[in-house]
Amino acid sequence: MSDPILSLRDVRAGYQMTEVLTGVTMDVERGSVVSLVGRNGVGKTTTLRSIVGNIVPTAGTITFDDRDITTLDTEETIRTGITFVPEERRIFPGLTVRENVRMGQIGVDATDGPSVDEVIDMFENLAERENSPGSVLSGGEQQMLAIARAMVADPDLLLLDEPTEGLAPYIVRQIEDVIATLNDRGITVLVVEQNLPVALDVSDYTYILEKGHIVHEGPASEVKDNQAVLDKHLGITAGE
Repeated sequence: MSDPILSLRDVRAGYQMTEVLTGVTMDVERGSVVSLVGRNGVGKTTTLRSIVGNIVPTAGTITFDDRDITTLDTEETIRTGITFVPEERRIFPGLTVRENVRMGQIGVDATDGPSVDEVIDMFENLAERENSPGSVLSGGEQQMLAIARAMVADPDLLLLDEPTEGLAPYIVRQIEDVIATLNDRGITVLVVEQNLPVALDVSDYTYILEKGHIVHEGPASEVKDNQAVLDKHLGITAGE
């Protein structure tokens, strides 16, 4: 790639004695949306956790914006300009929507980023419920809230883990639109997504992960049309 903002080289990582990533090498080009897809349990979430510092790789290197971040902890990593929205969302149920969004600015320099008001106004559902506690939001609203909280941190790179998991089709379409809007605002996005059609629709470039390493990569449009690759590594078609 001509201008990768994030590079992983032969990254190995896991949990205790179990190695999940067996040598992941991939690049995320600045200003792009990149998807990481694969069957359950192949290491997609572990890859994101390694990038953000939840897990320290046992081997390999992770470089962000020409800086080696391989051994940084989560707090240090976030300060470099990376924000992570985990699959479980982790909103604060006792805080209001506005208070949850404001939490995204704690510990980071977001002076040049969007304000809390600007971000809330981007999400119609959140704007209507900005004084409601997080506990009363629907699953889709909680996902949007988690993304909104990430946005006010003014990230250069946003990591999304299964953003459409368990959501109704019309909410999925809204999440797709949000990803496109974020990218239009200059945010690079790396998304892990089990919903293959969504992953290929929202991304410019796609990596397929299998047994802890990348087995195929290419422009999302080409991957979508490569039925042999989809059958071999995912066992499904792009239209399912």
